[in-house]
Amino acid sequence: MDWKIDSTRKAILQDHTRYKIVCSGRRWGKSYFSILFLLSKAFKKNERRWIIFPTYRQAKMVSWSILKDLFAKKDVAINETELSITMENGAKIELKGADKPDSLRGVSTTMVVLDEYSYMKENVWGEIIQPTLAETKGKALFVGTPTGTQNHFYDLFVKGQQDNGDYKSWQFTTLDGGFISEEEIENAKKNLDKRTFQQEYEASFLTAANRVAYNFNRDTHCKVMEKSPRMFWGVDFGVASFMTAVLCSENTAGEVYVFDEISLQNSNTFELAERMKAIAHGLPVYPDPAGKARTSNSTKSDHMILQEAGFTVISKKANPTQRDRINALNKMLEDATGKHRLFVNPKCKNLIRDLELCTMENGQILKTETLSHHIDALCYIMDYRYGFKGKGSAIQW
Repeated sequence: MDWKIDSTRKAILQDHTRYKIVCSGRRWGKSYFSILFLLSKAFKKNERRWIIFPTYRQAKMVSWSILKDLFAKKDVAINETELSITMENGAKIELKGADKPDSLRGVSTTMVVLDEYSYMKENVWGEIIQPTLAETKGKALFVGTPTGTQNHFYDLFVKGQQDNGDYKSWQFTTLDGGFISEEEIENAKKNLDKRTFQQEYEASFLTAANRVAYNFNRDTHCKVMEKSPRMFWGVDFGVASFMTAVLCSENTAGEVYVFDEISLQNSNTFELAERMKAIAHGLPVYPDPAGKARTSNSTKSDHMILQEAGFTVISKKANPTQRDRINALNKMLEDATGKHRLFVNPKCKNLIRDLELCTMENGQILKTETLSHHIDALCYIMDYRYGFKGKGSAIQW
């Protein structure tokens, strides 16, 4: 990585505001800038500087290798277990997860980065992190990509846009970052819906009342179409509640048509598989990846049950992020060029209800006993087959 500091980033680092908020497009260089922020001042004896992610796992995946490489030839102690780097004078840089709040309490820090703050609980800043900076009069940097206007990252950004003394905010597109070419950005535009592109690459705080399927319109997307012989299922196992499946076909124009659904309450994967077989057997199935390990009885996983029922199970190794699933869904509903490629038969009333009513809060889909399971089943298909994959979009047959 080129660690040269451009004039824009340098100006932010040299700004004397105590709490800085940087809202940027995807791949602007947030992780790179976060580390620049922590290294912008000389280390004092025994001080502690943190980078906090929504989860500890994310902290390890995103920034740990960058930090290790940066300090590889320095006289420091690298602790793989604690994800920490200790200088000769006892000063520490540590990676933390907001999902482990107890590890963040009762400590004095001098500099803290909160990466993707909108995906953390709102109290993480005011109740937990800000007090750690009180004794040292320390500084904080908030970095993230917009997730609508109904969350605390947006509120903090607005606060920083006002003449507020302690808070100041900046906003940058992906192109502003200097890491991604215009060609790559144009390619992303072809593979994303308009709202997602504006949010992810133009750092826009657009919102559609925080609806999950913000591009869904009953008049546009609900209609009866001819089924194509190219068919497949999407499945959400809905532990302890609804077992759901949606049946789709894809035509030669790349349009996907959801023409049937299954909803089983207080049921199990065996019953679901039998219902699916009765409607359309032997098809590819895109299920919840968690079903690879989860069991419906003492010996067989959910995936195994579907396979033994004659279905071809196609699944990622781990669950895709909710953001990736939602982006793929909305891209198919309407991409950035205005094209619609996903349609639903009006008889699929449960799925339509999900598409119209499911909402998000702090970057997560709000779930109820009956709401969100059908949209989850559809999103496993959308992400695997039509999710953004760089220069390709749809799976090849």
